[in-house]
Amino acid sequence: SEVGHFKGALCPDADTFREEIRLVEKELKTKKDHKILLYCTGGIRCEKASAYLREKGFSDVNQLHGGIIEYAQQIKKAGLKSNFIGKNFVFDERLGERISEDVIARCHQCGAPADTHTNCNNDDCHLLFIQCERCSKEYEGCCSEECMTIKNSSEEVRLVYRKKMHEQYSRSKIFRSRLRPDLQKIRKAEHEPLQHERSLNKNANLEIK
Repeated sequence: SEVGHFKGALCPDADTFREEIRLVEKELKTKKDHKILLYCTGGIRCEKASAYLREKGFSDVNQLHGGIIEYAQQIKKAGLKSNFIGKNFVFDERLGERISEDVIARCHQCGAPADTHTNCNNDDCHLLFIQCERCSKEYEGCCSEECMTIKNSSEEVRLVYRKKMHEQYSRSKIFRSRLRPDLQKIRKAEHEPLQHERSLNKNANLEIK
């Protein structure tokens, strides 16, 4: 929903579908008798979400059959103006299908207008995030200076990094929209240069414990 959504839609700030549906339930708890329309990429998640909401007491739950993909095809055939703005996120190598020319998202690194999703080019990270062309060049397709350093490091250093990441919780939440006003502070706190790993990389007598 960050790169594209219907005008006026409720777009919870969530990392997972499970988290999102619970936020929707909480947000609409006083509107259980109102008409609700659910939509998703291809219509499958709507089936699950509508059943869940009905079980929770919502009386008039509807869904966009075929999802955003079918909607885009139908309005194109009919020559209608789209009420969906931006891109539709898709789960293949494209990672996005443009529905309107609006760019409503911003680069997760510099804040410039951008709506291109990418997976971090560090194979030990692969964080899915939004990156503009300038940052893609500056960070070599990585989500941070740390990952760029790791990507260009020896296998021994990468092993150290994997151990570090195994011991810590995933950093994916640093890119959640509610945190982006302080993105630079967060990046500084969360992505300290790996001085230890860098020194190991220069050490011919590397020992991995």
